Amino acid sequence: MIEEIGVITAVDKDHIWVETEVKSTCGGCQAQDNCGTGVVAKVFTPKKEQLILRCHQAAKVGQRVKLGVAENQLLTASALIYLLPLVVMIATAIGAQYLLPLIDLKHELWVVGAAFITTFITFKYLKQYANQPNTNRFQPKLLAILPAQDTPTITNLK
Repeated sequence: MIEEIGVITAVDKDHIWVETEVKSTCGGCQAQDNCGTGVVAKVFTPKKEQLILRCHQAAKVGQRVKLGVAENQLLTASALIYLLPLVVMIATAIGAQYLLPLIDLKHELWVVGAAFITTFITFKYLKQYANQPNTNRFQPKLLAILPAQDTPTITNLK
């Protein structure tokens, strides 16, 4: 289980809004000041992500929560988003290369166009599939509501 800590920003009777901080891998290396990729990642990476989760426990705004995603669900989602469109694009290009000349479309741009269109349709389908209400297996689960942290008080001992 991959876990992340978030902060509750709003509470409804059976839902909570949780904000998590997006972490970039570019912040960990020593060349980040001189690296173009690190600069681009800092500019275009959103800093916060907001999730709406179902919660029937008592929760307050400002409380921290532990969220989790199972590794197999993460791998399945990654395969769907990264591998499936790539396989569709390659299969379409190979198929179009042999089938389009049969209908007298011999230019390579027809193959590129067919691969682009099917890949675009695949991405649209995956987006629609991921946004279906019954497809929540890829969503993070609320594992625990963490107890509120008490702020330490400093006392002067004289």
